[in-house]
Amino acid sequence: MANGVRLHVVSTQQSLAPSSHPARTARLPAIDLLRGLAVIGMILVAYAGDWEHRFTILTHADWRGFALADMIFPTFLFCVGAALPFSFGRRAAGGKAALAANVVRRSVALIALGIFLNLLPAFDFGSVRLMGILQRIGLCYLLVGLWCIAAGRRTEAGFRIPLGAVLGATGAVVAGYGALLLAWDAPGCGPACFDSAHSLPTVVDRALFGVHHLWPYGMTNGQVTYEPEGLVSTLGALINVLAGTATTLALQRRRDVKTFAALAVAGVLCLAAGQLLDPLIPVVKKIWTPSFALLSTGFSLLLFLLLMRVRAGWTFVMVFGTNATLAFIGISLLDTLMQLPLLGGPRASLHDAAAHLLGQAIPEARIASATYSVLLLLLLAFLLWQLYRRRIFFKL
Repeated sequence: MANGVRLHVVSTQQSLAPSSHPARTARLPAIDLLRGLAVIGMILVAYAGDWEHRFTILTHADWRGFALADMIFPTFLFCVGAALPFSFGRRAAGGKAALAANVVRRSVALIALGIFLNLLPAFDFGSVRLMGILQRIGLCYLLVGLWCIAAGRRTEAGFRIPLGAVLGATGAVVAGYGALLLAWDAPGCGPACFDSAHSLPTVVDRALFGVHHLWPYGMTNGQVTYEPEGLVSTLGALINVLAGTATTLALQRRRDVKTFAALAVAGVLCLAAGQLLDPLIPVVKKIWTPSFALLSTGFSLLLFLLLMRVRAGWTFVMVFGTNATLAFIGISLLDTLMQLPLLGGPRASLHDAAAHLLGQAIPEARIASATYSVLLLLLLAFLLWQLYRRRIFFKL
């Protein structure tokens, strides 16, 4: 186990072992299913064969508003929060200090891994993107995890996190982040500015990281101005993680029709609240406004409840959901390899050569572009299946 990375092997006997507290210890398969769908969606959206020709369903909203593709990362963050109570329950024996140390270790490992992947293949430290998906997950896990440890306590059943404390923190973040964005008086834009160059998250990220360390495609009028996984906007992402944690805590208390109905109502209310807030606080994923966080939370929660009804037949999705971190690493490495200029001629990279061949074989350019994504998905699925059938799971 180097640098906190380990392979976790789960036997069938272990997974079916009885527990005196089944509601608190039995992992919900819906979490892995939801996470698997999020990973699959990410691959189909983010690794196109031809960026100029894609189906609308696989594209993000330009700035304001939302698309189905914008629901992928929030759903993954919801799963991070939903899995947290189970993780704490397994590690509660060591007490709060051990739990906190584990949270810090995992968070640092995620952030370091994210920066390492961003450095590939050239290891150009002068222009490396410092933030990213894994970095945001690491920060969210750190802050939510430490809050849950501070608010919770060890019990005979494991570790009890008060649902009220999580709901209170969620409301505080929604109100606090919203107030912060509304109070910001942007030079050149005015109060409550939500554009891609003058909003508070974009200004802070440029000042803190410098434009050379931001996402190179976060542009306004040809200039890099924003980081979609920036520091201030991570406040909004905390809402999705906290909501996932609250969902699991509610189900651990009581898994009955009333709880499911209450959660379904909560999901609908989150969707409605996000839409109703939009005139005051616009729905903008790239700075993760509270309205976007609430809307995407409602989407994730309702989809999660639907997946709770699934009993079997989703092995392909589970392959990705149970090894989500490894899937992210795998697709990042595959894409890095495909983008290297290994071939001669005008299409020097494997990506360009493959996309060209698919474009010649398939007349519809959008189908050809999506086929490239599907082929990458199937290749990764084959590799992950070798681990899944042996019950080998990669954990940080």
